[in-house]
Amino acid sequence: MAADDPLASLNSAASAKLERMFANVDEVVGVEHVAAVLAGAPSHGGDDVLRAYIGLEPSGKAHLGYVILAETIRNMLAEGVNVLVLLADWHAWVNDKFGSDMEKIGIAGEYLTEVFRALLDSPQEGDGAGQLRFISAGEVMDSGAYWERVLRCAKGMSLARVRRTFSIMGRDEDSSDDDLAAFFYPPMQAADIFELDVDIAFGGMDQRKAHMYMREVADRNGWTKATCIHTPMLSGLKGKGAGRMDSFDHKMSKSDPNNAILLHDTPKSIEKKLRKAFLEVGNDDSAVFEIARFVVLPGAGELRVEPKPE
Repeated sequence: MAADDPLASLNSAASAKLERMFANVDEVVGVEHVAAVLAGAPSHGGDDVLRAYIGLEPSGKAHLGYVILAETIRNMLAEGVNVLVLLADWHAWVNDKFGSDMEKIGIAGEYLTEVFRALLDSPQEGDGAGQLRFISAGEVMDSGAYWERVLRCAKGMSLARVRRTFSIMGRDEDSSDDDLAAFFYPPMQAADIFELDVDIAFGGMDQRKAHMYMREVADRNGWTKATCIHTPMLSGLKGKGAGRMDSFDHKMSKSDPNNAILLHDTPKSIEKKLRKAFLEVGNDDSAVFEIARFVVLPGAGELRVEPKPE
C-alpha cells in the first residue's frame, strides 16, 4: 500500500472488518474517515461507535431494492455500527408525495419502519453499537440550529449546481423552476448528514450526486466529511436496453407497480411480472439478471435454471 493510503494504518482484523461492513456496495467514497475511526480515531459522535444513516422518503409500498438496502444495514449492524433510518417526511412533502398530505406521509413512515424491522428480523433497537434507530426528519428539523445548517449548506451554491442533484428526487433538472421548495431539498439532505453526526451516509447509486454535494459543502465549511457508500440499483422490469444512465430514470420504482416487484406481491404475481420482464443475453443491466445477481444469489447461494427441452 502507498504511504498515503488510508487503509495502510489498519491491522488485518480492522481491514477485514471494513470489508465485511461494505461487502455488497458498488462504491465507497471517502473511506479514510471510517478507516481512521477503525484505527483508533474518535467517530463523528466523539466516541468509538461508528454511526451510519440512510434517508428514505415514506412514499408508498417497498420494492425489491429495499432487500439490498436491508442487507447493507445487516452487514453494518453485524460489525457494531449504529444505523439510523431517517424517515424523510418533510422531504417527501417537498417532493409532492401523497399530494403533500403529511398525515398520509406519516402513516407511510410507520409502514416503512415495519418493513425494515421485518427484513432485518426484529433487530435490536437503540443508540448503541450494532443497534438500529428510526427518526423522522420532523424531529431533526425542530431547531433553529438545523435551519442555520441548511442555510450554510445552500450558501455559495449556484442554482445550476443544485439542479444537477435533482435526480435524487426522481426529477430532471428542468422540472422544478416553478417550485422553489425543490431547491431546498439538496441542502436539507446535506444538513441532515451533518446534524445527525454520522460517519457513514449510504443509499443507492442514485444518491451519489447528493452525497458529493454534501462533501463539497463540508470542504467549504471545514466540516467532517462522512464516508459515502452506494448500493447497486435495480432496473425496472421493463428495462431500457441501453445500459445505466446517470439519471436513473429506468430504476425500479414503486410508482409503476408493473415495472417493479413489490415486497407484497404474491408468488403468482411475481411469476407473471418476470415472464414479461426485460432480459437480453449479454446485457448485464437486464432486470432479471440484476435480481439474480443482487437479490437471489446473495441469499440462496445458487440459482438453478432448468430450461424445457423444447
